[in-house]
Amino acid sequence: MRSPIIIKKSPIAIVKNFLLLQSAAVAAFFIASTSAHYAKIYRSLPFSDFISFHIAEALFIFLIETGIVFFIFFRWYRESYQVRNGEVIHARGVLYRNRMTIPLENIASVTHNQSPLGKLTRYGTVRLVSIDKQRILFKDIPEPQEYVDLLLRLKREFAGQKNKFEDITGDKPDITALINRDEHENLEFKSTFRWDVRQNTVNRALEKSVMKTIAAFLNSQGGHLVIGVDDNKSVVGLASDFGSLNRKDTDGFENHFTNIFHSMLGGQFRQFVKLNWSHIDGKECCVVSVAPSQKPAYLKSDNNGEEFFIRTGNGTTALKLSEANAYIDSRWGRF
Repeated sequence: MRSPIIIKKSPIAIVKNFLLLQSAAVAAFFIASTSAHYAKIYRSLPFSDFISFHIAEALFIFLIETGIVFFIFFRWYRESYQVRNGEVIHARGVLYRNRMTIPLENIASVTHNQSPLGKLTRYGTVRLVSIDKQRILFKDIPEPQEYVDLLLRLKREFAGQKNKFEDITGDKPDITALINRDEHENLEFKSTFRWDVRQNTVNRALEKSVMKTIAAFLNSQGGHLVIGVDDNKSVVGLASDFGSLNRKDTDGFENHFTNIFHSMLGGQFRQFVKLNWSHIDGKECCVVSVAPSQKPAYLKSDNNGEEFFIRTGNGTTALKLSEANAYIDSRWGRF
């Protein structure tokens, strides 16, 4: 899925609600004025000698009108419809926020309707119903048909991504079958995670190289990273990596992997990554299965900046800012 989408009511809602409240206020004032002599009541107040009745009346009306305007505006400003993290969210409330959510996968139907005035001014109501009969009404939304199409498209995309996630991170991958393939957009081999065989020491750049590949998988169509197998598809195992850790086993490896992952990519993306362990030729190897992310994943650079990577063929490619923005628009989209 894409970055959070925030849908606001049309400004016409402000005008409509103002006219309704204004009409109610005028009617209430008229009824009250016919049933009470406010001028006589006002003259009995202690401060009536300093402020005339007409000035006090004008100030009172001004305060009421100002209160109506601010209430309507903040009610409009604080109400929104959002699509984020696989959910449709209706948030509203001037002083206290109320939230109602419906998962995209639970959407049963999305329809819209428009009044004659709505058709003229191009706004209307979108009606979303879940499989358990919950409803969210997107009231006074501009171009309601476009949002109906958007929500239905997001539902399909989310279902497709969920299936992709289950395909990649579900069953344990067959490492022998992976090794028999050549590297491609969804497959890469690395001999170690952090141990530099040539220098015979830990090399932090190797850890970053692994995270680059994972970031690229996240930003593309997912894939498998096999650690413990070199580019020639020879099994070297992870004994050297294990030996460099305080806890020298698969649990120690996964703990260290997670710490590096959180520091370079962020914990929010860890849910899309699964580590699988396999013995082959008497050596321990790790298959890192990565599902496509629901939003862009950035790798933290050495200068506290961020880098964006994708898979191109059998390699990992860094995109410039303008290229990344264009890719993000096409990959996740912005509405």
